[in-house]
Amino acid sequence: MKETDEREKIMKLFMPFENKIFPVRNRFVRAATWLAACRGDGRATSASISRQVEAAAGGAGTVISEFAYISPEGRALDKQWGIDGDDALPEVRALADAIHGAGSKLIVQICHAGCAAEAKEGARPYSPSGGRCPGNDSETAAMTLEDIKKVCRDFAAAAKRAMDGGADGVEIHGAHGFLLTQFMSPLINKRTDEYGGSFENRLRAMREVYSAVRGAVGEDFSVWLKLSAVEGADGGYGAEEGIGAALTLLADGVDVLEVSSGTGYSKPQHAPSVVGVSSGESEAPFAKYAAEIRSKAPKNSLVLLTGGLRSLPVIAALLDDGTADLFGMSRPFIAEPDLINRWAEDDARPSACVSCNACFRTSEYGAIDCPIMRDRQEGDWDPL
Repeated sequence: MKETDEREKIMKLFMPFENKIFPVRNRFVRAATWLAACRGDGRATSASISRQVEAAAGGAGTVISEFAYISPEGRALDKQWGIDGDDALPEVRALADAIHGAGSKLIVQICHAGCAAEAKEGARPYSPSGGRCPGNDSETAAMTLEDIKKVCRDFAAAAKRAMDGGADGVEIHGAHGFLLTQFMSPLINKRTDEYGGSFENRLRAMREVYSAVRGAVGEDFSVWLKLSAVEGADGGYGAEEGIGAALTLLADGVDVLEVSSGTGYSKPQHAPSVVGVSSGESEAPFAKYAAEIRSKAPKNSLVLLTGGLRSLPVIAALLDDGTADLFGMSRPFIAEPDLINRWAEDDARPSACVSCNACFRTSEYGAIDCPIMRDRQEGDWDPL
């Protein structure tokens, strides 16, 4: 009987999720990740598109695109996708058409890196207060009120491009130490105006970005937001403020709140890409934050849990106990793009991903992939 009950819980993950907010073919989401497969000018390549479509063809009900910068000054990394101009529209259409053709839905993730932006000669990255930010030795320029308004406009314009290109929704990146996290952070944000000081003030920029995006795309287009539940660094914000921010944004009208954790300068246990996760007790390190958010969230919203998910029994139990509605994975899809199809075909072994983060090192010589699984596979890999 126990085995039957567990199997029924697992099968629910693969069944169509009918709801008024974002109906999908299953509960699995390919979470966003940088693929290092775009051109130096931010234009997509056949490889960058095909790597994302692989997860849709491999069974994921929803694909969140690799993170796309909304303006040149908001670019985080080399070979990152740019959605800062209308020349990105054909790329969104190509990606959306391919993902829809595989039976999945597309969410385009949009981001401003703030002080985590790539260094450019003769220019200083933006940050809420100027100075130096954790994990970055570059001096930054304090943002003016007009700079903040421009960021809101740039997010809104990028979201409109995603909608016009045929995406099913857009996700505002408010996590992992990028600009909107920086505004939330008492460690970084030392402003003394209406954007600094109190929790309400530090959250203001994120709320204004959401409002601008919603105004650009309307009520019927799905708007998601990714948030680090804790900053994970001494002097940074903790779970009380992180969960409070999530609930505030959901009350404002965010359709889906993606729960992650940490930043690039976090302590290891809070890092977004936690090292050493394996199936079993070490899985889902951020589940407690998602559970609290889900228990208090408005009924007209969904919660997506991302981070350290590796096995069907664990994910099924998280769905069954109401921790989250959707479940995101990134590194497992890098290792096994067809993971969901494998699971659906009764090969229930945990993900082959061993959470070593070696995939990120492959960007030094090409597009990101799993060097461990790549050595085990045959065939040609997409050229850049």
